[in-house]
Amino acid sequence: MTLLLIALCLFSQLAEKQQELNQLKTKLTSVRQEIKNLEKQKVGTLAHIEKIDEGMNLTIRYIDELTAQESREKSKVMELEKEIARLESKMKLKKSDMRTRIIRLYKWKPFYKMNILFSSKSLPQILSSSFYLQLLAKDDQRALFGFEHDWKRYLADKEMRNDLILTLESRKHEKEDELSRLNDERRKKKQILNQVAKKENKKRALEKELKSAQRKLADLIVSLERQREKARSGTNFLEANRGKLSWPCHGNVITNFGKVIHPKYNTTTRNNGIDISTSYGDNVYAVAPGKVVYADRFMGYGNLVLVDHLDGYYSLYGHLAEMLINTGDEVPAGRIIGRVGESGSLSGPILHFELRKDGKPVDPMAYLD
Repeated sequence: MTLLLIALCLFSQLAEKQQELNQLKTKLTSVRQEIKNLEKQKVGTLAHIEKIDEGMNLTIRYIDELTAQESREKSKVMELEKEIARLESKMKLKKSDMRTRIIRLYKWKPFYKMNILFSSKSLPQILSSSFYLQLLAKDDQRALFGFEHDWKRYLADKEMRNDLILTLESRKHEKEDELSRLNDERRKKKQILNQVAKKENKKRALEKELKSAQRKLADLIVSLERQREKARSGTNFLEANRGKLSWPCHGNVITNFGKVIHPKYNTTTRNNGIDISTSYGDNVYAVAPGKVVYADRFMGYGNLVLVDHLDGYYSLYGHLAEMLINTGDEVPAGRIIGRVGESGSLSGPILHFELRKDGKPVDPMAYLD
């Protein structure tokens, strides 16, 4: 019974994870359809890139979930194979015993009562023999039912194992297809950016879109600052640790604070923070304690996390591959809040990091150690 309960729990978990996988697949299919629709429309480069990045992030998540489900299913196959081997061994031992029991039942079943009655035994002996023969018959019946139960369980386990093996084969092909789709999405993004680099009108349009995205972000921070209570926190953590803050991630600064001319697209914008080049998937840390006031996609910044540190201070983390916190979460300094990615990025895997004071950008290099 315990083994059966464990098996049911494991299959329930597999079914639950499969449902989550199906929901993710539905969302991914929807985003891919949106990308196809955008290709037919005249939309801005950032909007197109943003949707492709969303599709890429979902594809990566889907591949990761496929891998995790595959691992769970492989573990279940191994458990089933152990159980099948155990049942085979158990039934093999029972077979010879069952054979003996069946022969005995065949010999005794039709005649044992008459043999006892016409024997020379006394009445107490006859009654005693009859009682024990009935017990023997019941024991034989229990043994037969036990063997039948094991046999049914054995067949069911073999069927489940074979179904899972077929599912694993299907997972393998699906992962290969999704990896191919991911490479296609990356090539598509690269082609769009290459076209921007070659056409002057597309460069100017991209520059306008980038500046528009910056204004919208500034408006968001102003809006959040208006909603926030104006109570002072005393000596602010960022002020007290100016020049000593830990870095939000490991890597090299490729774009400094201030006016920036993009070397490839020749667009002129003002960088309100710094861009740190690092490996895809590296951890991103909160530089100071605070409250997450925004954790979602934002045009031009991909997956964006905004942390309120009180007294008008905010830190901003853009182009994340994954966000590991939610809006409303309180985070200590050094908490992992996400992973480095390239969502909304024009320069591959980077972390865009900003610090704001009263809604205005300040040079993060003055605060970082």
